[in-house]
Parts: sequence; C-alpha cells; structure tokens
Amino acid sequence: MKTASWILWICILIAIFFLGRCSKKCEKVETVKMETVTELRVDTVTIVEPVETVRTEIRRETLTAPADTIYLPGDTVRIEVPIETKEYRDSLYALQIEGYRPRLNWVEVYPRTQYVYRTETKTINTPARRLSLGPAFAYGYDIKNNHWAPFVGVSVHYALLSW
Repeated sequence: MKTASWILWICILIAIFFLGRCSKKCEKVETVKMETVTELRVDTVTIVEPVETVRTEIRRETLTAPADTIYLPGDTVRIEVPIETKEYRDSLYALQIEGYRPRLNWVEVYPRTQYVYRTETKTINTPARRLSLGPAFAYGYDIKNNHWAPFVGVSVHYALLSW
C-alpha cells in the first residue's frame, strides 16, 4: 500500500508538471496604438491697396481717336499709349499685372496651414510570475503520520495555469 501511494504521488507530480508546461507562456505582451490626426486650416489675408515695388514700361501702342466731339471721317488723332507691367510683392503674396495704367485695388491670399497631431500609446502587459512565496493555510494528507491534518506555514507556490 505504501509503495502504491508513492507511485500515485509521483504520477500526480509528473502530470502536474506536464500540465504546467502546456499552460500559457509568461512573456511580455506589447501593444502599440498610433493615431494621426491631420487638420487643414485656410486663413484669409486681405491686403488693401498694396505697395508697388517695380514698374516697367514694355512698349507703346498707337491708337486713333476722334479729334473733336463731332466725328468727321478722316478727322482722327494718333495717341501713343504706354503699356506697363507692375509687380506687387510682400512676404504673403506676389503678383504682376500688365496694361494701360494698371492699378491693383486689393488682393486676397489664402495660405493653407496643415497641423498634424500624433498620439502614440505603448502598453506593456506582464502576466503574474509563476513562482511565488507566501503564507499557506491548507488541509492535506500527512504522509509521516498517515492521516489528514491542517497545515499552517510558508510555502513556495508554482502556478500551473494562468489566464
């Protein structure tokens, strides 16, 4: 009988060992969550009567116009009209116009500003350790005295299954 109980205990320990090997592994689990939010804003800049920076006369064109308020055939005058280009420049805009007496009244510029917000979350989950030391309050079979008895003390604990 004594040999049978020892063989039973050894079989139980071997079964527990292999059951523990099949359970969930204790390894670090890392979760990375990355979120990107892109926001595009359009701002309006109004520039009233911008300052002229460059004026260049390109050519002169000759036009014919009536010489008097009463139109008679052959009664015309030739007029030279200057054709100019003008450039307007600032840190927010640049433009060029061309024609007879060109004048720019206003300009609106719509600069686009793009904002990118990135959120990165990194989580590391570590399962509980398998081997631990702690108090033990148990009721079990006392092999030495051959009867069931309570036990109070310190024990080394090995977790077979974890979830």
